Formats: sequence, C-alpha cells, structure tokens
Amino acid sequence: MELKVRMNLSPTQSIEAVFEGNNIQDAIKAAGCLLEFDGECGNCKSKNIGVHTRTASGKDGKTFKYTEYFCKDCQFTKPWGALQDGSGFFLKSWKEPYKNEQAPE
Repeated sequence: MELKVRMNLSPTQSIEAVFEGNNIQDAIKAAGCLLEFDGECGNCKSKNIGVHTRTASGKDGKTFKYTEYFCKDCQFTKPWGALQDGSGFFLKSWKEPYKNEQAPE
C-alpha cells in the first residue's frame, strides 16, 4: 500500500512524499510527520516554513541524518524523530536556533 502526501510549506514551496505500509494504517503511521504538522511556526506563528535535512557523524563513525522544519523568519526548528523500529517518524517540539557561543570565562 502506498500513500502519497503533498504539503504546502509556504505559497512558493511544497513537498511531496510517498509512504509505504502493509495496509493503510501502516502507511498513515509512516506519514505522520507530514500529516500532523499545521504549517505554522510554534514560536512566531509565521507560515514561512521550509524543510531541510543535514548529516552528522558520531564519535563512533556512524552517520546520522536529521530532518526538520524550520521557520524562515525566526529560525526556530521542529525536528523529526524516528521510531526505533524504522516504521515511521514523529514531530518533536519547536526549538530555538542553535547558537555556537563560547561560555564566559
């Protein structure tokens, strides 16, 4: 079973994804990261939202992919979390942008 989801992130940007499952319930579970998002920033309420994926390497050499919605106005992010069994994704809470500041001495 395939479920195709198209989501408008802003008036000029949309994403489309196909989710697979053994039945419609499994496909909807896999698509949850798109279906539960209301398209609005949890900080400033802007609808100017984008999505990006970045890759990071852990100390053990493993590579991790991070996908998140981000507000183009205030830079807050809403990361996607992955279910451990690999059957889908879920949305985490909105977070402030990371600031690479050194601690005061």
